[in-house]
Amino acid sequence: MDNDFDMSVLLNEYLEDAAGHLEAIEAALLELEKRAAQGEYDKAIITLLLGNLHTLKGNSGLMGFTSLQQYLHKLEAIFKPVMDGSSPLSAGLFETFYAALNAIRDGLRNLSENPAATLDFNDEIMAVECFRTPIIDEKRSSAFSENVPLPKDKKDDFSYITQQSNTLKVNFEKLDELLNLVGELVIHRTTLSTLESRLREKVDDRAILEAFSESCQLIGKSANELRESIMKVRMLPIKVVFQRFNRLVRDLSRQHGKEVNLVFEGDETELDKRVIDKIGEPLLHLIRNAIDHGFETPAERERLGKPRVGTLVLKASHENGNIIISAEDDGGGMSADRIRKKALESGFLDENEAQSQSTQETLNLVFTPGFSTSSEVSETSGRGIGLDVVKKTITSFNGMIDIDSTPGKGTRFTIKLPLTLAIIQALMVEVSGEIFAIPLSGVLESIKVNSDEIHEVSAREMILLRDGLLPICRLERFFGMTPQKIRKKEYVVVVENGEKRGGLVVDRLVGQQEIVIKAHDDYLGELPGIAGGTVLGNGRISHILDIASLIGNGR
Repeated sequence: MDNDFDMSVLLNEYLEDAAGHLEAIEAALLELEKRAAQGEYDKAIITLLLGNLHTLKGNSGLMGFTSLQQYLHKLEAIFKPVMDGSSPLSAGLFETFYAALNAIRDGLRNLSENPAATLDFNDEIMAVECFRTPIIDEKRSSAFSENVPLPKDKKDDFSYITQQSNTLKVNFEKLDELLNLVGELVIHRTTLSTLESRLREKVDDRAILEAFSESCQLIGKSANELRESIMKVRMLPIKVVFQRFNRLVRDLSRQHGKEVNLVFEGDETELDKRVIDKIGEPLLHLIRNAIDHGFETPAERERLGKPRVGTLVLKASHENGNIIISAEDDGGGMSADRIRKKALESGFLDENEAQSQSTQETLNLVFTPGFSTSSEVSETSGRGIGLDVVKKTITSFNGMIDIDSTPGKGTRFTIKLPLTLAIIQALMVEVSGEIFAIPLSGVLESIKVNSDEIHEVSAREMILLRDGLLPICRLERFFGMTPQKIRKKEYVVVVENGEKRGGLVVDRLVGQQEIVIKAHDDYLGELPGIAGGTVLGNGRISHILDIASLIGNGR
């Protein structure tokens, strides 16, 4: 897909935003006019008016509406002398601005009806220039002239008052509140399901039981539909994030003497605005590293038989209730051998660890805080700077990141995220009498193994799973809980984080459940192995497990 700036995506948003600025300007004018009639002067209102004018001017310039941008600039210039006190407010100034608002609204209305329409404010600009003439001429009266020509007002058109809009601007925090209420509804629905099971044990009246069961199902259906409706309102195309990087890629490419073409694929893919807000920073670091260290210079690419212009592809898609985002370049790739050597030299690995590590584990070292391959960038196009921030941000909202790189061919970073940060599917497990939630997006399977099949290898417990060793983590030990009775068989939940896999030993599998994520308060500090909490149907608190830290620090 071509990465040209898609104006159609932003036009409706621009028009809605412009309408808001025009309303704010008009409200400020009305208040200023009222106060001026009483001999009052309010600099704060003028500041507010100028701020809206300036923002609208900037947005119009970004959209390519040069004539409107110039007109707004002229209108700004009229009010600046008023702001610094060198010119007074006058009836002519107010009439000029009211006529200007009508002209701008008329132009924007035509644009909304026909996106190909041309915005031409040349006549209005000339009228404003005539208005400014008495201000510039210091030999004339300091008051504004009341007889200067005003922008031609075509008609008394107040249709903007009754203009209808398909868009309602809502503070996102209000949507968060709605989603939290839906989350509570989900919890109460689970409670009703629990009560239904208890009633079936104690009540013999089948009619009451069936009516209760039907009500539970209807409440569950309504809760699901309500949640889906709110989620749709919160969803935005990832294009709004991707397009921010056009300028970044252009500037960085020129700065480093490289030629890079940025391509988007699947940029209409939608995801929760909270995820949209958070994904920008990780992508920023990935793109910066790709251009700084991944791509070769045009001359070097030609020498290697590659096109002079490198290609950086940002791609998004939905997969099993998650969103997959990748950043792939056709640069020099990453050398696992050189990363391993650098890790040894820097003390991030010892000889034994270096020999036992897989290629994937070695590549993942670039996410280690403090690890950098900067000294070998000129030779290997290695990475490392800032990537620990990427990993930390992704894992903070139950996401995973994976690296696939081939020396000389390029590198692909793949990010797997939940569609929403509020409600997820989880596998509920019991450990020492406590219920824990494991995000289902990271669960591969659950198995039962004999206790004697668990062996200690390199000071870590392992099991043999399909001809490969799988490290395991006993949750009761990790959290310092009291062990239950000795068992001949153990339940193991096989999980993954990127390419890293491990097994979590639990006492019992409770089942799958939709849970509402609740963040822990900051005063609790960092909680190893814990990503958040949720409220169960019985009102008890359950911790949501952090898969990345558990399989990285298994005991």
